[in-house]
Amino acid sequence: MSALAPYLEGDKTMIRKLIASALIAALMLALPGSSKVATAAETQFIRIATLAPRDSDLAKSFLKIDKGLRATSNNAWGVRLYPSGVAGDEIDVIRKMKVGQMDASIITATGLSQIVREVSVLDAPGVINNYKQLEAVQAAMSKEWEGSFDKAGFKLLAWGETGQYRWFAKNPMTRPADLKNMRPWVWPANNVMKEIYHVIGANGVPLGVPEVYGALQTSMIDMIIATAVAVVSLQWHANLKHVTKRTTGVLLGAMIMNKEKWGTLPPEVQKQVQDEVKKGTEGDKEDMRKSDDRAYNNLVKRGYTADEFTAEGEKEYMVMAETVRKHLVGRIYPAELLDRVMKIAGSAK
Repeated sequence: MSALAPYLEGDKTMIRKLIASALIAALMLALPGSSKVATAAETQFIRIATLAPRDSDLAKSFLKIDKGLRATSNNAWGVRLYPSGVAGDEIDVIRKMKVGQMDASIITATGLSQIVREVSVLDAPGVINNYKQLEAVQAAMSKEWEGSFDKAGFKLLAWGETGQYRWFAKNPMTRPADLKNMRPWVWPANNVMKEIYHVIGANGVPLGVPEVYGALQTSMIDMIIATAVAVVSLQWHANLKHVTKRTTGVLLGAMIMNKEKWGTLPPEVQKQVQDEVKKGTEGDKEDMRKSDDRAYNNLVKRGYTADEFTAEGEKEYMVMAETVRKHLVGRIYPAELLDRVMKIAGSAK
């Protein structure tokens, strides 16, 4: 990860803190009260899957948690890490969580929408345009979302975020129609992303997240929608040269756990886990936002071209966003939910 240092400038500690704060409580599951030192055979593992590369700071942070967890629990509990996407894309991880082959993970809105389909409304273009709108929607609807995930067999411990969406490409972007001549990456599970490209008239290349890095190197794809901090952390930045100045939403995620696993915890431990996870995510929120801004500014400082949509390009984007939202009504989320979320977001000052 040393090659990423110029782009994140001091944010390695923050990234480790972000992951640790979101997971530390979930990993400290029901530590035995006995002082007996467990043998290797008796050690129970919390199975965590991550898309982060094995040698990245993100993955290493899980290993540090494992070390601390073992020390705290006298080796009764530990972390069994599945890095570099070896457990599969988010959809694979969710499936494994459902059948008890994985215990917990941080999942983006794309994966979350495979559990509760209506979550896609939070990713639709033009619904949430900034952090204040996001906070307003979360404050008003968190309990409702938690109930939906509970019915689906998951415990939603806390919401998280990983910066603001921008468009990245090898060639200039002055209007959405420019994507027609590109090979944009489309995450197969992301209904919003697929609809964006469909409305624009671009031919998206379907790939799982672990496949994106190689596809960028071979020019199989030459455009992605992501956040600056994610692009740098996943090392996608090396093969792209342009980024949009305008942001197009917030990359949401959440810490979720298998509901059955959660149910094995005593009530007092559940409260401790819930409180610590929420405290950690709230405490790191501002750090992540600053890191995303820094990653963007450093990309530009080190050779990226920051593209601005022309006046016509901006109008084109607004029409595209409205069309995408309407196309997803009935298929992905109900009109009532879209109207309610946009009203809450629009009232945020």
